[in-house]
Amino acid sequence: MATLIVCMLLLGVIMTTGDILDGHGKSVALRIHESVGMIVLGLGLLRLTWRFLNPPPPLPSSIPRWERVAAHVGHAVLYVLLIAMPLVGWTIISTMPHNALFFGLFPIPNLPVLPDLPNKKDIRAIFENIHWTLAWVIVAFVTLHAGAALKHHFIERDDILLRMTPRYLGRFLRYIRGGC
Repeated sequence: MATLIVCMLLLGVIMTTGDILDGHGKSVALRIHESVGMIVLGLGLLRLTWRFLNPPPPLPSSIPRWERVAAHVGHAVLYVLLIAMPLVGWTIISTMPHNALFFGLFPIPNLPVLPDLPNKKDIRAIFENIHWTLAWVIVAFVTLHAGAALKHHFIERDDILLRMTPRYLGRFLRYIRGGC
């Protein structure tokens, strides 16, 4: 999920920044962005369901209360963003004059009501601004999240980072921290 989100943010910047892509390149990038956004939404809903059914173990009691609260709030915000961002994107594509296709295979259904609104161009502009703002909010929260994990790993020297990474990275992460 993290890799998909970073790729989506980078693709969003590339396709909206000046002359990086020509008209055709922007069109292709948009189609990919739309399709991957739907995948992110589906995976985000699955991840949220998994998290609800399989809560993580509590944070160690050695972590100050304010950090535990901040971690829970940060995770909640990340989950909200994980769902809100693609929903806002879906709202945007539901107000576009063209039908969005999932990797060119089949149409992405429009959200109800939006395609029939007379002022959908104005609505699309509002949601494009929201989408852009949410992208920067995601960047901020992911940066805070990663920074906190690295602080715990390298400064506090606890295993919080190891709880959120695949097990096969544990040995490597302990090694670069300076312990086996």
